[in-house]
Amino acid sequence: MKFDPGEREEPPYIQEFLSSKWNVTASLGAAALAVLMSFPYGLPGFVFVGTAYAAVEGLALLYVPGMSTFRYAVRRKYATLRYQAQVDSLLKELGDRNECDPSSKRMRVYLQTLDRIDALERMVKSQTCALSVEDIDRLKDVTRDYLARWLAIVSANERQSQLSKKEIADRLRSVEEQLEATTGERERRQLLQARKDYQRLMESSSRLSSRMFAIEAAMVSMPDIIEEVFQQAVSMPMATDASARLRESVDRLAIEENLEADISEELDTIGVHVPSPAVAKAAAAPLPRPTAQAMK
Repeated sequence: MKFDPGEREEPPYIQEFLSSKWNVTASLGAAALAVLMSFPYGLPGFVFVGTAYAAVEGLALLYVPGMSTFRYAVRRKYATLRYQAQVDSLLKELGDRNECDPSSKRMRVYLQTLDRIDALERMVKSQTCALSVEDIDRLKDVTRDYLARWLAIVSANERQSQLSKKEIADRLRSVEEQLEATTGERERRQLLQARKDYQRLMESSSRLSSRMFAIEAAMVSMPDIIEEVFQQAVSMPMATDASARLRESVDRLAIEENLEADISEELDTIGVHVPSPAVAKAAAAPLPRPTAQAMK
């Protein structure tokens, strides 16, 4: 199953129920029972089992896809698929730019953070720490955002190396000189548009350069956040405020999301598309865990 990294759609709950392992097993079991019942009772035995199973299946089809717990599980499944599609897309973009060398510093940091999260996830599954499944999802979001920031930096550096500010300034000066020497209305209109485009590129390049420093600083802090959470979970595994401290740590990165959206827009203006982490996070996020009252 393939997802666009930015896609967000309502999962097909009925299809998920029909293709679930439990339903497929029940269907095969009912079919086998119907065949067995046909030996002593013939066709009536086969029809009886088939009709009974169809009635039960119909009731389940009306009830199960609407259950909050079932919908939560399905949305988690689809959120995981979307998250993985986003990560694969980012890694492919980085790989196309020869940035995925395991010996590189950024890739080593990324792989180390994945190891930390895997260890924390095992602790959560074995219930040996106070973190929750949703906390692990937040940490995974951090690793995906790390890749998105990395791609933004690489793309911006790549673009700036192709067209330097000096080259843009030289072209702008050349256009202005031609504009002074040109009297034709059509030619002046074209040169005025060219000057406007080069001025926009100069402004965009300047803004991008200053903002990239903030993105690089955020990249440095992200692995530290995961390491901080890991050390807290190991040293104080059952601390009741572990989730709150994790949310506080992750929320420190939220202030960068508006900045990243601005950078994504800047890169779009120069022909480079980088998915915004905030948009990717919204696309992959599942519904909140159903409460006990909602499950009644």
